[in-house]
Amino acid sequence: MTLTEYYKNVWGGDFGGSDEELAALLSRGEIIVNNAVMMSGVTVETAPETLQKPLYSAVCAQADYIGENGGISALSESNSGGSVSLGKFSYSAGGGGSEGGGSLLSLCPQAVSLLECTGLLYKGVSVL
Repeated sequence: MTLTEYYKNVWGGDFGGSDEELAALLSRGEIIVNNAVMMSGVTVETAPETLQKPLYSAVCAQADYIGENGGISALSESNSGGSVSLGKFSYSAGGGGSEGGGSLLSLCPQAVSLLECTGLLYKGVSVL
């Protein structure tokens, strides 16, 4: 089953754009999920059958997240979200670039929760 078929028939996604736009969102979602599970040696395409459903679901969640947060064009924008300073007080929203927290290049919370039970998310330290 392809990711597009999974998105439409199993995930039950409600993306309103064209099939080409959906394919592009799923492709970007797959890249982000593959980056998140890279240390496991498994990818969305090479995963054993027992891991396909959570990986496909994570890709669909990530694609929905990208679509809801500005689409593919927002992935390349470095929008810091703005900042405010008043005396000693300073507040910065968002965080441009690909590091940490609020970046669209990060795995979305729903995808993280779908992948946590698989053991594919690396949380340790490699020792050489």
